[in-house]
Amino acid sequence: MSDGGGGAAMGAYRLHRGLRQAGVESEMLVLRKVTEDPSVHRLADRLNRWERAQRRLAEGRHQRRLRDNPRAPGSGHWSLNLFNYPIASVINSFGSDIVNLHWVGDNFLPIAQMAGIRAPIVWTLRDMWAFSGGCHYAGECLQYRAHCGDCPQLVAPSANDISARVHFSKRRAWSSLPLTIVTISEWLADCARSSSIIGDRRFEVIGNPIDPGVFKPLDREASRRAFNLPLDKLLILFGAIGGTSDRRKGFSYLAEALTMLPNDVQSELVLFGSARQEKIDVSRPVHQVGRLHDEVSLSALYSACDVYVLPTTQEALGKTLMEALACGTPCVAFAGTGPDDMIGHQQDGYLARMKDSADLAAGIKWTLSHSWPREDLQTRILDKYGVERISERYVKLYESLVDGSR
Repeated sequence: MSDGGGGAAMGAYRLHRGLRQAGVESEMLVLRKVTEDPSVHRLADRLNRWERAQRRLAEGRHQRRLRDNPRAPGSGHWSLNLFNYPIASVINSFGSDIVNLHWVGDNFLPIAQMAGIRAPIVWTLRDMWAFSGGCHYAGECLQYRAHCGDCPQLVAPSANDISARVHFSKRRAWSSLPLTIVTISEWLADCARSSSIIGDRRFEVIGNPIDPGVFKPLDREASRRAFNLPLDKLLILFGAIGGTSDRRKGFSYLAEALTMLPNDVQSELVLFGSARQEKIDVSRPVHQVGRLHDEVSLSALYSACDVYVLPTTQEALGKTLMEALACGTPCVAFAGTGPDDMIGHQQDGYLARMKDSADLAAGIKWTLSHSWPREDLQTRILDKYGVERISERYVKLYESLVDGSR
């Protein structure tokens, strides 16, 4: 969808840059372009007037169908991708050896268009949408393993509801497509392998790349001064696009955990990610720095804080956790999803029991009570997710597919 603005977009764009640095002729096609990179192409620039009208019509139908099928509060983002327009011909016009899909929701790549892509397809999954009936995260629902319907995220579920129709459309359209699936974590791979839509495909687990030239430990005192943060307090960092309102990001568990920290832990909370000041009711002083639009500022904020806490209940990997660790800041998260791949328990921080605020509080206290050699944290995360290492793994995958198709 884009080359910036969110975790999926940034993960895709960082890979694109890494591939070009590795000598791959990578070009990126997006709906919304936010960088000045000439190797990133706006879809609208490659459609004629009639095709642009078709895309707008399809997008409008997509939005109306979503409105006609309201979701329960807290259900998260949905995409249907049922409404056609000729994007496959644009993709084919690049003459690529490989097409690598990333986040293609919001009807950017309609389900039926995938069969029209001529090159071998690698699909990097950054959430659960590829094998669900419309949701990007399924919560505790496991119906995607067989077929959707009676969806718990819909206000008016039924056996033949919109989730059942989307799920059926994917199975029918993609049943014979030779997709190669990349997931960014072991947890997401396990979910995808159990699905009835893509569970029988070839799978690779390759995480997001991190650039050590950008995300690195910076001087803590100078970083605090840059954000007007106190110099003499322990600082707990939480961040999410949209701030604390995204239920999946688990801020309520952090707020409860803060009430359980002993009074002798002289800590304060730092929040980033929201475009506006939020009303926050927690038992600690709160500093809101808003949404940060450049990676240097993000690196400084991670470096300024003593621990980064991301209590998501389902997370494909955790871009911000990776960034924090690269900046030498230990992390606390819930065990059981993507963060397991990055956080060694009591080695890089703490993995708390899922949805257990008391254990989350114990993890924050434990992490704040230990000293952390920042370079060690950075080295361990770069050994797994450095941009050169990740790009090399993708190149080997691409080569295996191109060689196999000759």
